[in-house]
Amino acid sequence: MCSTCDRFEERLASGMVSGPSGAIAQVVERFHGMEEAEGSSPSSSTLHGLAGALRCVGFTLAGFVAGEGSFCVTRRLPPYADGSIRRRFIFTCTVADRDRALLLALQHFLQHGSIADRPPARRSWQPTTTFTIGSNPAHHAATIPFADTFLLPSAKRDQFERWRTALEEHEKLHPSKIGKGPSPCSKPGCSRPVRGRGLCRSHYYRATGY
Repeated sequence: MCSTCDRFEERLASGMVSGPSGAIAQVVERFHGMEEAEGSSPSSSTLHGLAGALRCVGFTLAGFVAGEGSFCVTRRLPPYADGSIRRRFIFTCTVADRDRALLLALQHFLQHGSIADRPPARRSWQPTTTFTIGSNPAHHAATIPFADTFLLPSAKRDQFERWRTALEEHEKLHPSKIGKGPSPCSKPGCSRPVRGRGLCRSHYYRATGY
């Protein structure tokens, strides 16, 4: 079972799972023991049986992603201090808002991402709903394990694998600094924390005048 399913079972056992609406979401709830009596805990046989059920739900949602999902890369500003491009890696699905329940089920299964509703871009078009994950930690926790496990060989699988490779290469060149404290000034020999533009307060003032 993938790590996404492992976490889902852990939330189930602790009673932390809350259910969305919609046909696929109801399947998720049913296969995660949400119809058991309040205050009861799933038996070991129930938890064991969830492995196959969760895989069925995962493959169903992956089929939906293969048709409606997209793995894309955009450019973010400002660039890095060395002038190289700062990239943002995004997983997104957009559907007519009548199918919003499918996006809720996907969000519920992955436990990451946001959902946004938008009015029709033209009078004859449908209003739309978009599910988005744009955080690299969330990609490692949910997007990549989900697609690795459930996305079958297809053009979408090829797109995902190119996207994952690009993400891995980008992170090798620009490793995350989250939790590592403030970055040091980019001026040689200066170790003071950055104020802006990769410079400490004094070097920033010399460069900008303010």
